[in-house]
Amino acid sequence: MLMVGLLMFGLFALSGGAMVLALVLTRRERLAIERRLRIAAGAAAFGDDELELWRRSHGPGFDGRVRRVFAIGQPYTWGMTRGAAGLLTVAAAAAAISIFGAMVLLAWPAWLTCLAALGIAFVLPRTILIRQQREAEAQFSELFPDAVVAIARMLRAGLPITTAVRAVSKESPPPVNTVFATISDQVDIGTPIEEALDASSHRIGLPDYRFFAVAIVLQHLTGGNLAATLEILADIIRRRRAVRLKSKATTAEIRVSAYVLAGIPFLVIGGLLIMQPGYLAPLISDPRGQFILLAAFACLAAAGLTMRQMMRSVSTL
Repeated sequence: MLMVGLLMFGLFALSGGAMVLALVLTRRERLAIERRLRIAAGAAAFGDDELELWRRSHGPGFDGRVRRVFAIGQPYTWGMTRGAAGLLTVAAAAAAISIFGAMVLLAWPAWLTCLAALGIAFVLPRTILIRQQREAEAQFSELFPDAVVAIARMLRAGLPITTAVRAVSKESPPPVNTVFATISDQVDIGTPIEEALDASSHRIGLPDYRFFAVAIVLQHLTGGNLAATLEILADIIRRRRAVRLKSKATTAEIRVSAYVLAGIPFLVIGGLLIMQPGYLAPLISDPRGQFILLAAFACLAAAGLTMRQMMRSVSTL
């Protein structure tokens, strides 16, 4: 019990120290940016709006670095907005609960408990970030055709493409407005719109948005009826989305069956614990039972991930 208390105290102390460090580093980074800009261009060259624009258009702060640690290996992270304080709190809480369960309930050795706690403390915040990214991608794909149509209509009205992008960044709901606001901010500080669109297409990674960026860059460089091209592109994007929704509806029965099969073991365990609690006691008290229980959960997790990946591959066609 003393070891458990020390480990939990250390985790919470580490989480609190990381939160304080985040606040200190964020303020220090902001002051350093302002000082460099003032020195490089003079005190009167940059106002508060320009400073804020520069911060939004450049590298991430402490929150972004923490998200990169938990999202390592993920190709796209633009939809991840959870702050460092929340992620570190979730990681510390998950580690504390896993330490308590492993050492008190399962009587695992300290080294195995530490490994399990570190793994859970990394996986749980990572799962939250990946889920947030997928939700942002789904919402962006749903709202993006309307933004393309809005840009095409403004182009037909005689507005330039930069003004149309700025208007969409102000009027569209998130996350579409955030993506177009980043492009507008980069154009405002002197980045050519071709480079801003190319960089955003690599950062977003969605095929529909890449088609949009390529269409605007080509039409902007070679000329032509950009409004008509964007209207055709919006219609193609809507048709692609309809096909994805149709495939998702087709696999609905398979997904429900997978959920039922994954839930049956837990329902059986719950029933046995209610009707005959001592029947499953060897799985907790006996080391061989603990190994069997761990192997069973690992097999269930592998099967669930396999079925999920198969269903996602069908729904993203």
